[in-house]
Amino acid sequence: MGARRVVAGALVIYSAALAVALLAPTSGTQSSMASWLRDLGRDIGFSPATATQVRAEFLSNVLILVPVSLLGSLVWPRTTWRDWTAFGFLLAGAVELTQGLLLPHRMASYSDVVANTLGCLVGSGGVWVTRRLRRARTPSR
Repeated sequence: MGARRVVAGALVIYSAALAVALLAPTSGTQSSMASWLRDLGRDIGFSPATATQVRAEFLSNVLILVPVSLLGSLVWPRTTWRDWTAFGFLLAGAVELTQGLLLPHRMASYSDVVANTLGCLVGSGGVWVTRRLRRARTPSR
């Protein structure tokens, strides 16, 4: 099986798991994961004023979409970081709209849209930077 098919499979599996997490009726598991991240930050030396629950939730919302745009950029190499950032914004907006309108135990949040959009930028931007560095190291023919 080719590498691209493996990456595409990973993207499908991750996206399905992500959909379950983002559209779950409650956010208890997600809040617990953010608390773990907050505690990790404190354990490695960040002050309690810096490693807060709000910041951990924002960082979690960034990190949760990085794999989508990273893997997607590998599957569809012509899709740019700009495309993925726009896609992330639209996806995040749709998720927050769904949470706000259809999931009474979830809260829609503008900051989640910002964080998720940033996550798509980080994932696709990482692939873009890596490709640029590889091209720079490759000798010209």
